[in-house]
Amino acid sequence: MVEVTSKSKYMDLLNAYPLLKTDLVRKNHKFKFLVTPMGKISLWEADLEEVSENTDLSVNETVKLFKELINSY
Repeated sequence: MVEVTSKSKYMDLLNAYPLLKTDLVRKNHKFKFLVTPMGKISLWEADLEEVSENTDLSVNETVKLFKELINSY
């Protein structure tokens, strides 16, 4: 299992856990943009701290959401 922190790379997590793409949107509609081709391009090198800025969630909420989903797999 991958350690999830605010410095975890968004695309690394999506590549390691492909189900995140749909599960993130299911849990919070603010992730819809992030799983579009444009979202993936614009956030290719982004960490979860940057992702949280794009979803209007706190860094802690974003990390917690990713951890919960990944732990469910």
